[in-house]
Amino acid sequence: MRPRLKALVSALLIALLLWRVDVAEVGRVLAMASPGLMALAGLLFFLMHVLNALKLRVLLPELRAGRLLAYTLVAQLYALVLPGQLAGEAVKAYRLSRGEGRGGDDGGRIVSAVVFDKVTGIAGLLLLTGGGLAVQSASFGGGLLVAVGLVLAGLAVATGLLAWAPARSLLLALLGWRAGPRREALLLGPLRRFLEAWRDQMRRPGRAVLSVAGGIAVQVAAVAGSQSLGLAVGIDQPFSVWCAVIGLMSVIVLMPVTVAGIGLREASLVGLLDLVGVPHAQSLALGFGILAFQVMVALLGAVIDLTVLRERRTA
Repeated sequence: MRPRLKALVSALLIALLLWRVDVAEVGRVLAMASPGLMALAGLLFFLMHVLNALKLRVLLPELRAGRLLAYTLVAQLYALVLPGQLAGEAVKAYRLSRGEGRGGDDGGRIVSAVVFDKVTGIAGLLLLTGGGLAVQSASFGGGLLVAVGLVLAGLAVATGLLAWAPARSLLLALLGWRAGPRREALLLGPLRRFLEAWRDQMRRPGRAVLSVAGGIAVQVAAVAGSQSLGLAVGIDQPFSVWCAVIGLMSVIVLMPVTVAGIGLREASLVGLLDLVGVPHAQSLALGFGILAFQVMVALLGAVIDLTVLRERRTA
């Protein structure tokens, strides 16, 4: 989908929400939000990015945690300004492989580690979301829990297939059919190095388990931050509800149909929290609050990109 069309979808979703929800009430809720709880939410959201950097260091132990945190924050900038929520991870993989890699094989290993890190992060998210849905089945029903389970199973199968030699050979053979030197240099060579590094990651099950555990910890910080922000705007729900709502919202905003998830995030929060009786004005205020924190982190990423990482690029 083209960026202009995504921006249009975001604008239409926000306009629809503002038309259906009392805007004055949204403003009143935001004006009365607790500063202390909002500050706590900000700390928890920042902790989420710190944990993300430490989680990636499990797969790239030779890189310093501070350097990985810098790239993680910069990725939030590109996730906001580029189309699609996964764009930030793509930029992080590229920048890390170029800035920290020491050659083609090392670059492929770093890209593979970033992708593997994202996969285990999604697995951690789905596990916590499934736990919340299981506890709150009366509110959300069993269908969503089954869907989360199927996605998690599919993710596990895809992860295993990429490490299975016959599947790797078949993929390379299909992509390499009638391939010339250009396709070999631009696609097959990097893909071959990526798959070899992926196989090596799967041969370290301890790292994989630790990475999934890290993904759960990251999601716990995200849910706790959202719960604190929710309390700041008057939403008092159990932690299990927040696990289900924030997990489902995080999956929904991965769909590349809006700019930075704007519109999808707010609409999903309004719809999901409606199932547990939360007024729409408070849900929309929560969505705007989460977006505001995302913008602040993106601005911090921009400062880091223009100072710390720029100095490293020009050194």
